[in-house]
Amino acid sequence: MKLHIVVAGAALAFAPFAMAEEAVQGTADCASLQAQYDQAAATATAEQVSAAKAARDEGEKLCSEGKSAEGSAKLKEAISQIAAPSQQPSQ
Repeated sequence: MKLHIVVAGAALAFAPFAMAEEAVQGTADCASLQAQYDQAAATATAEQVSAAKAARDEGEKLCSEGKSAEGSAKLKEAISQIAAPSQQPSQ
């Protein structure tokens, strides 16, 4: 019985550190994805940037609220919209 209490106590003692590490990782992912978006936007057409801006803004908002997974997903969506070939006909 005492062993269970010690194990449970140790798990509770280290849980905040694990969660803090996860939050730091999520923040790094958000920052990295925002930088990737900004880099891709520099060479994208105005049409592509316009189409992706709402998803990028939503991703940034979610990340700033601590919702890293959702924010990262939105930022990835924005990056894929920018990376998509332009719909303009080639000449």
